[in-house]
Amino acid sequence: MRSMNVMKAGANSRRLKTACGPLVAAAFALYAAPGSAASCSISGVSELFEYEARTQTILEVEAAMARAQALEGYIPAEVASEITRQARVALVPQDRFDEEYARVRHRMVALLNVWRESLSDSADRYVHYGATTVDIYGTAAMLQADRTIERLDRCLARNLVIMSEMARTHNRTAMIGRTLGQHAQPITFGKKVSTWIDEYRRHRQRLAELRGRVRKSAILKGAVGNYSGLGPKAIAIEQSFARELGFDPPYAADWNGTRDVIAEYGLVLGLIAKSNQRIGQEIFLLQSTDIGEVREELPPGTVGSSSMPHKRNPRLPERVIHSGRTIPRLAEVLSDDVVNFYERDNTSRLSPVIADISIESMRALRTLAQLLEGLEVDAERMRANIAATRGFAMSQRVAFALSDHMPRADAEALVKAVIARALETDRSFAVALADDPDVSRHLDAQAISELLDGDRIEQPAIEQVERTLGEVAPGDQTP
Repeated sequence: MRSMNVMKAGANSRRLKTACGPLVAAAFALYAAPGSAASCSISGVSELFEYEARTQTILEVEAAMARAQALEGYIPAEVASEITRQARVALVPQDRFDEEYARVRHRMVALLNVWRESLSDSADRYVHYGATTVDIYGTAAMLQADRTIERLDRCLARNLVIMSEMARTHNRTAMIGRTLGQHAQPITFGKKVSTWIDEYRRHRQRLAELRGRVRKSAILKGAVGNYSGLGPKAIAIEQSFARELGFDPPYAADWNGTRDVIAEYGLVLGLIAKSNQRIGQEIFLLQSTDIGEVREELPPGTVGSSSMPHKRNPRLPERVIHSGRTIPRLAEVLSDDVVNFYERDNTSRLSPVIADISIESMRALRTLAQLLEGLEVDAERMRANIAATRGFAMSQRVAFALSDHMPRADAEALVKAVIARALETDRSFAVALADDPDVSRHLDAQAISELLDGDRIEQPAIEQVERTLGEVAPGDQTP
């Protein structure tokens, strides 16, 4: 039985320190600590959009608005204090909200009607004072997006840790590189993983840039975006409102007629999903029976097929591929809303789409983390696959070596002719090269053997992965 080079990323911090060096080990320690599963928690995102957290966020927005209005002298300070103290979802239980919504058929009115039962007459008078529902819900959506980005970023960072360990461990694990589905030239598995690493680093940069725009999107501009109803200090109130929420100074223009930031949120998540899909599909293909270079870890008792007991079907790659198809479709819905009607539009019903794409994005990242953590890499099968073409995959090396003795075009034509004769006579590349007098006068048996050694990886290829890992700073793996 051939040995299986098993690489289970994230097995323990001691192994990681040895395999990946101090930067990666330090980042891994963050996620290996108790509670590290929260770095890719699906419930941590889904809870943001469930009734209690969603309603609490809306109450926080209302309270922040009241405090901002009090700071600018628009409502009494004691009223703002009471509104803030009473901004608790426990005062708006879901059964009471549902009952009221069934009566008034307006979410904000239903929420306010129930909440006001716990407010004094003066607080009742000033709660939601001069505001419009779309601003409250729009700001709440940006808070949800901001908190989701933070959680997604933690998961991206965790996956970078896993990928970094994998790339360093397999920087010299030779495998065949494939182009257009055909064997091309040897690469290393570490090289393949290094492309995943750089993709993920760019995604973290995109999320950071997007988050900057999200955090400028608190909005308190009134029914048509011209600050009507908020008094002469409306702009100052909006700026104070953003500060109370921990956001940056808001955009001067009314974004409710554009919603490009919400669209960008969807598009960035869609792009991350496509990267996840690419990785999942690669693993799906590499673990197929005919290739067999990697294998995902399956829980004991997993059934591959109801009718074919021998099958070991992929589970996690299939899920990641599916997410790469569905998440971008949700992003399209958010993108469509950039084109809407006049100053305000409520035909798109964005809230459930934002919830769905956020939850599904975290699910995909977590699934990929589970896949990579348990991935088995079969170095011997990779070596065998390199040899499957009897040395032909090293043809470029031979042509380059011969070009030291003849024009490059002649060297390539010679190698091509040797390959054709080898295929016709069913000989290996090494034998065909040694038998050709135009080759053997320049390359002896030792030189041919070295050129056809599939395990020999050129130093620049090794350095490429090392440079990629060197560019993964602690900040890339720590949210």
